[in-house]
Amino acid sequence: AVVSTQSTGGVLLICTVPVLHYLAWQSGDQLGDARQVGNALKIGDIWKISLAEEDRVEDESWRDKLHEESNDVYEALPNEYLAEYKSFCWQRAEQELLCLPSVYLAGMPKCGSTDLYDKMLWHPQLARPSRGKENHYWTRSRLGRPGYHLSSGETSSEPFLSFLRSLGSGKLSNAPDKRLVDGTQSLLWDQGGWEKRYPGRQVPPYSNAQLLLSVAPRAKILVITRDPVERLYSDYLYFNQGLTASPQHFHTAAEQEIARFTSCLSARSLTSCCHDSHNNPTLRLNLGIYICFIREWVRVFPDQILVVTLEQYSSHPFPTLLKIFSFLELDSPDTNKLGKLLTYSKTSNERTKKAKKKGDMLPQTRNMLREFYSPYNSELAWLLKDTRFLYKYGK
Repeated sequence: AVVSTQSTGGVLLICTVPVLHYLAWQSGDQLGDARQVGNALKIGDIWKISLAEEDRVEDESWRDKLHEESNDVYEALPNEYLAEYKSFCWQRAEQELLCLPSVYLAGMPKCGSTDLYDKMLWHPQLARPSRGKENHYWTRSRLGRPGYHLSSGETSSEPFLSFLRSLGSGKLSNAPDKRLVDGTQSLLWDQGGWEKRYPGRQVPPYSNAQLLLSVAPRAKILVITRDPVERLYSDYLYFNQGLTASPQHFHTAAEQEIARFTSCLSARSLTSCCHDSHNNPTLRLNLGIYICFIREWVRVFPDQILVVTLEQYSSHPFPTLLKIFSFLELDSPDTNKLGKLLTYSKTSNERTKKAKKKGDMLPQTRNMLREFYSPYNSELAWLLKDTRFLYKYGK
């Protein structure tokens, strides 16, 4: 069992996570109970203890690595951004306005991010970059690596100025109150290929959160998650659209990936295994271990991150969007107009008819995956002080 300790007046308090969660569920308030129990027991940082393996070694070398890799980025950035703009903008020679997004919908894949992104843009103070929802610059083209990092062949890195100009910053010249929104879903988690770039290390030398902090320290981070079991099946159907895809094939593949990941944990840390570039790219089991990625973003952006669930957003889209707009410090929207848009709009990027014909996963597969993800859901619930992230089957 995962154990945390707290010295209280000479008494050593030892509680296992399942016991604390049992107490939380007995308190009655299913949305605020984890915070109440955590505060009562003064174990607000239990997640740091329960997940403190070897993790990233905290030193300044990560800054050197970033500058070595992306010298053109830091040479192009100004000393400070223009205060009158809500995106991170500056003026170059010949009056060229360049801007970085100030809002990042950073994850996760197959969790409703496309629909959320589209509906967020109904707000007049949010804008889509000319390049579209996802650019994958920071995780992929900055380094000149393909989307699938183990594929053969090399790709050239994209110059930073070329990336900036593709965002269409000019549209903000007469709209300084607009915030560009980057919806790149790989930003939260993708550091694929790091083993080749940094041989001999157990984990990447820096996180994507640290990378973004170095260029956009006042950025607002949004994350949408989903029951990781359902996320995995949706991901599987997306990447396996051929004849082999079936509930039976999914069960076998999931069994194999759980065994492989468990074997990894016997020799390496959770962080190292989550970021292993050789994780199955068509059955991304690791991406449902949300705590592995979100805890780093919470550490780096403690007051600038908001995490919502697809279940919360699907059931209550109106208050969820209002909460997001408030978090982004936007003007209050026209609620009547927003309500009508939600009533008559369609869901973006739904599961295709072909995928639906494959049927649901087997009951035994769902039980197996729930058992695998349950402890990680519990860790996330403790980190965010919100029992919704237990997804009902967490302990």
